[in-house]
Amino acid sequence: MNLRKHRLLVITLVIIIGISLTGCTGKKTGEDTSYKSGTYTTEAEGYGGVIKVETTFTDGKIDKINILENSETVGIGSVAIEQLPKEIVQYQSLGVDVVSGATRTSNAIIEAVSKAVEKAGGDVQALKDVPVVKEEGNDVIKETEVVVIGGGGAGLAAAVAAADNGAKVILVEKTAALGGNTVRAGGPYNAVDPARQEDVDPADENSMQKARDLTNVEPKNDRHAELMQELKDDIEAYENGTKDYLFDSLALHKLQTYDGGDYVGKLEFIEELVEKSLPTSQWMAENGVQWTDEITTVPGGLWPRAHLPFNAAGYDYIKASEDTARDLGVEILLNSKATELIVEDGNVVGIKGESDGKNMEIRAKVVIIATGGFAANIEMRQKYDPSLTENLPTTNSPAIVGDGITMAEKVGANLIGMEYIQSLPLGNPVDGTLNSWIGGAGVEYYYQVNKEGKRFMAEDGRRDTMTASLLAQPDALSYVISSANNDVDINETGINIWGDDVEKLVEDGVVFRADTIEELAAQIGIDPQVLRETHDTFNSYVAAGKDDDFGRTLFGEQLDEAPFYASPRVPTVHHTMGGIEIDLDNHVLDANGNRIPGLLAAGEVTGGIHGSNRLGGNALVDIHVFGKKAGEEAARMVNE
Repeated sequence: MNLRKHRLLVITLVIIIGISLTGCTGKKTGEDTSYKSGTYTTEAEGYGGVIKVETTFTDGKIDKINILENSETVGIGSVAIEQLPKEIVQYQSLGVDVVSGATRTSNAIIEAVSKAVEKAGGDVQALKDVPVVKEEGNDVIKETEVVVIGGGGAGLAAAVAAADNGAKVILVEKTAALGGNTVRAGGPYNAVDPARQEDVDPADENSMQKARDLTNVEPKNDRHAELMQELKDDIEAYENGTKDYLFDSLALHKLQTYDGGDYVGKLEFIEELVEKSLPTSQWMAENGVQWTDEITTVPGGLWPRAHLPFNAAGYDYIKASEDTARDLGVEILLNSKATELIVEDGNVVGIKGESDGKNMEIRAKVVIIATGGFAANIEMRQKYDPSLTENLPTTNSPAIVGDGITMAEKVGANLIGMEYIQSLPLGNPVDGTLNSWIGGAGVEYYYQVNKEGKRFMAEDGRRDTMTASLLAQPDALSYVISSANNDVDINETGINIWGDDVEKLVEDGVVFRADTIEELAAQIGIDPQVLRETHDTFNSYVAAGKDDDFGRTLFGEQLDEAPFYASPRVPTVHHTMGGIEIDLDNHVLDANGNRIPGLLAAGEVTGGIHGSNRLGGNALVDIHVFGKKAGEEAARMVNE
């Protein structure tokens, strides 16, 4: 090779290498992805069933994503349904963050779009590697009169009440959606309500005797003695009347709550909860909650006084409160996590944290903590109850980890009752949540059997004793047995109170259904003769109004209408009764019983109300009664 040809070859190679390097450094991850234009329909398994997704590719880009079908939970999975398709299109990336609390829904959407990318000839991994670079924003620096930490039921009630009383309010929620644990609740709300309860059948003699028994215990204090006498008088007045309606009274609700918490709860708080329950439900109705006239007994509620919103689910409360809050001018900041309370000269004057990845500082005259309990924080719950091991699931949102309790403790708040943590015997075996079963509208509509087909407890008992009974059964597994008589739980469109499509539950083997008890037994691996005997015996107890085996007293109709249902259930950590100590005006107290100026709290983040065990149906009362009170007190402080 002569020198001239050699030089030409070298120059050519340099140019080729240069072009190659320029091409490499000029491309971003994912830019070499190309697609066959068109619309592709794909599916993936979400939390509530199959999610069907339509993805359109145009001019080498993901043009739009439509969710065609889904059965995801409203207020939880629906947030991911609304948010993720927009973000995937906006950032042209499959590396978008999942929505907190809706991980399975989020992952299903990403999986379905990934399948569409493959069909269009694209590179899925390249799209997953595309960084999601959000627009640079400014730090969130604001001033207001009241700032509420937490966008669940208590926080929204507080925000609505404060704004309705003239205060300027900002509410911060650390996740991408409002709702907290309330949106995951079944919806039962306890209230003594003569107008609705007059249409409920009278309690049987065994139930009435349980009520009388509450008047024959050793009084814990003078007020307890007075309440026992009030209940005696209430029962006497009822028995001297027609007795053709359900007996109930404020004294009975108070004493059941006090006794149900082993007399550990603060009686003055119990009285406030019970006395304000009905008026607060009326306030909630004024703010958009639609109540049915149905009265039922939530598991662990002990008496038929549970009210149900129109859809029988917690989302009804969140939707109504959010709409009202926004109408009243409450500023709501999502993806905004408070991490610290600002204290100056002994007064709480605001919060610090992060909002969409930026620093957040909000100054306020009053701070209300409404961040919920800590049942989803394994380390924290084991600190106070070592028996609650990591293998026990929880009904709670993953976001309910006690951060409000931690913030308050750092500024001197006193914590009480932290060791009192309640579990339920009604968790979904997959993840511990409360959905995906038939029977949730009221304990009147079901009984429970173990893997041998035998009942093992009174299903209308306290939650702690029921959970202990289930833990003693083989594999700690039970089946809730219900029937078509349970028309409260399944609406005319085939949806249960949790928003689940019942046909889908059966199709996926989550719930079992059969036209006879024997067929149902065969499906769940139980001796048909054993389950038949259990079933017939239970129905005989319903007819007699007396349970000779376990002492159950709350019954509805006999479960004798096909089809019959069996829903697997396991123990699950549900509610933390302990938390921040407050006074009756919702002011946070220090270890000496003094108020911490500028700081209020409401809801499950507080302690001392329910004692060692909470009655079913009292939590939604707690968060709304005391959430409302906190908002009103905050507005009063601002106005002063």
